[in-house]
Amino acid sequence: MDSRLHFNYPWGDLDNRGIRSVVREFLDNGAERFVLTAPLLRQLLDDPERKAFLHHLCNDMNVQFSTVHAFYGEEHDLNINAPERRPEMIREHIRAMETAAEFNCRTFTIHVGASYYCYRKVPLKTLRPLALEALEKLLPTAEKLGMVIAVENSFEMPNSAKEVLGLVKHFNGHPAVGVCYDTGHAHCMASAPGKDKELYEPYFPQCWWENGVIWEDNALELLKDHVVTCHIHDNTGYGDYHGMPFDGTINWQELMPELFSCPKMIDMQTEVCFADGTNWAGKLLAPPGGYSVRRLTDTFRRLGF
Repeated sequence: MDSRLHFNYPWGDLDNRGIRSVVREFLDNGAERFVLTAPLLRQLLDDPERKAFLHHLCNDMNVQFSTVHAFYGEEHDLNINAPERRPEMIREHIRAMETAAEFNCRTFTIHVGASYYCYRKVPLKTLRPLALEALEKLLPTAEKLGMVIAVENSFEMPNSAKEVLGLVKHFNGHPAVGVCYDTGHAHCMASAPGKDKELYEPYFPQCWWENGVIWEDNALELLKDHVVTCHIHDNTGYGDYHGMPFDGTINWQELMPELFSCPKMIDMQTEVCFADGTNWAGKLLAPPGGYSVRRLTDTFRRLGF
């Protein structure tokens, strides 16, 4: 398995025994590097015993939790429009980076933010400077720790590839800021023959309320020189389902060579939702019973890892 690939799993839902069991299953399928997810990261910050357990597990089972997805949402996104909350948001991200550094994480994926734009109708011109201000305050810690803050593209206007590129380029090649390229988010925002905007999941019009959905067909081309990590998952182009590659409509034969050739890529992450049924994103792509670890590892070998 490619040494850059890290496997995502809902670790925060498991007790210590459960984590050990799932890690064992991954090891038996040839995987030994994992994503430090936001829920698990929160537990590490709040519970010293949980952090000690994870350090022991990494040593005992010879595995790594060596890339991280930062906290996100209306309390943690870069552009939150809440003056009373922003100082604590910065402090929590700094603590999170320091904890992630203990596990030798090199990339720190973070969201620009969607909630204030989509649900409170705060315009982009107000939110963009807030995201830049937050990055300016976080970059010194990232640089000190030898970590790169990876700003993630998504399917809302403030998180579009164009916006992410503008935020990153603002820092003129600073070594501690880059991009997390999300394959599923980019696919949602790309056009395709016969693609109909009326078929998007109901949350999409809300995500693009100012001018309607604006397709982006060249997200990876725009971001490629700045990509340091990526989230790999699939969908049909109409919702953020986080499906297994080959279960949606992404052309993986075309995409993977482009991802593998990103000049600054440090690590790569699976971001498949294991659950079946329906969640906030819509009807999920997993079969009844959800995805298995074996299917995940087999699929990513098929992708070339």
